[in-house]
Amino acid sequence: MAILRYSYGKSALATACLVVFLIVLSRISERTLHSPSFKIPSLNGPYHLAHANWSDFIGGGVSDSSMPGFARHHEACRYFPDTSNILVVVKTGATESYARIPIQLLTTLRCLPDFLIFSDMEQDIAGYHIYDSLDDVVPEVMDGNKDFNLYRRQKACIVDQQSCINSGKLVSEFDGWILDKYKNVHIAEKTYKMRTDYDWYLFIDADTYVLWNNLVQWLHELKGLPKERYYIGSVALTNDFRFAHGGSGYILSQSTMREFVGNNSGVANRYDMKAKESCCGDVVLALALNETIGVGVKYAWPTINGENPYTIPYNSREWCQPLVTMHHMNSEEVSSFWKFEKGFYESDSNSHPTLRFKDIYHEFVAPKLKSRRNDWDNMSDEVVYLDPNRGDGFLPWQRERDRLKKLQYQLHVPDIEMNAYKSFEDCRKLCKSVNNCFQFSYHTGACIYNRSFKFGKPTIKTDKDEDRWISGWDVERIQKWVEEQGQCGEHVWPDLQQDF
Repeated sequence: MAILRYSYGKSALATACLVVFLIVLSRISERTLHSPSFKIPSLNGPYHLAHANWSDFIGGGVSDSSMPGFARHHEACRYFPDTSNILVVVKTGATESYARIPIQLLTTLRCLPDFLIFSDMEQDIAGYHIYDSLDDVVPEVMDGNKDFNLYRRQKACIVDQQSCINSGKLVSEFDGWILDKYKNVHIAEKTYKMRTDYDWYLFIDADTYVLWNNLVQWLHELKGLPKERYYIGSVALTNDFRFAHGGSGYILSQSTMREFVGNNSGVANRYDMKAKESCCGDVVLALALNETIGVGVKYAWPTINGENPYTIPYNSREWCQPLVTMHHMNSEEVSSFWKFEKGFYESDSNSHPTLRFKDIYHEFVAPKLKSRRNDWDNMSDEVVYLDPNRGDGFLPWQRERDRLKKLQYQLHVPDIEMNAYKSFEDCRKLCKSVNNCFQFSYHTGACIYNRSFKFGKPTIKTDKDEDRWISGWDVERIQKWVEEQGQCGEHVWPDLQQDF
């Protein structure tokens, strides 16, 4: 009887759970799909329910008016804008996906009603699907091509990818980067097949940070342009060919996506061989756009940006500018910036605040500046003074910018310049003598100063003074400059009609 009562109890519990589930599902459908404020551009797309916070629905504390999207009811999304006309597409790799994607899911992707993630292997991370971007590469390019050794080894790994990486059997330092160049055009093609009705498509890397409030403000200013063919990004050059840097992120309009991949079936395969011969996937995409539909990249730097808070060069050119992306953000940096951004919008009295470079400086850099920091590279790279007795012991870019070499034919060179390479203090004296020098660094006979200021990054610690990397800032001069900038006026977005 005890067994019967236990079985009956389990059956009753299972029935009750099923009833609760059906009620919850009914409520979700009623509260979302029938709500005039709710919009998912493609309900037929896979995993369109994956972004719901189910625990809050079960709690029953959600009203229709608070839910323009599945995750919008979450406290962290209170100040999140309406992104229903923008699709973000994330590019990653199986060797890094578990290190980079989870923090994105918890922060920049958290409040989105829809997004796609592509990699070089099909995976699932906490219920979110990651699509294989390379499964349609033509066999004549893939077969026997050592670029795809990693792709094949990943599929052969019968345990988790990290264990195979740790064993040394899966990946070398550059394997993932080499494989990456085949992805971009395939990702664009697959994206449009799955999601055809967005106004804007933002393509980013897994270590790119998106400032959604700024992005929505900017694209709202361009509200008539989705009908035009636009390819927008931070312009880079290779052999004088212009392309949008992939890590900074690039934006394709609806018209561009439709004409490029919607009306050109199989376009990605036509560029598989060119990808093999190229350096990078973002270059291949730019080439394909140019050759297929005659679209070139529109210049949007520094709004679309490839730096992070510690590597941004702060100066008058960027100071009052808004930005929509940053790059090379590790998980801890993404988390810190997400917290800062959330607090920024919660505390600002303006109903539509715009986050600018100056706001990032005040939060992440100003509190850390001091006159000297040992074992630190503040990434000074503008004006260079090299020890002439060290010969070729410097990097090519340093030798190319060496001012002493250019001064050697002058009859008189000031001692403060001639001695700059001798020590950190000599380098400091030089910087102090130059009105627009804000920072400098000294390392093994190289004195380098900048007319902008960055925070930089730590270097390997050493007890040998001659090998130590030392950075310095003229903190008083920087503070005075910041005060002189005063309040920023109306923000200015990139002029997409302006040539690079």
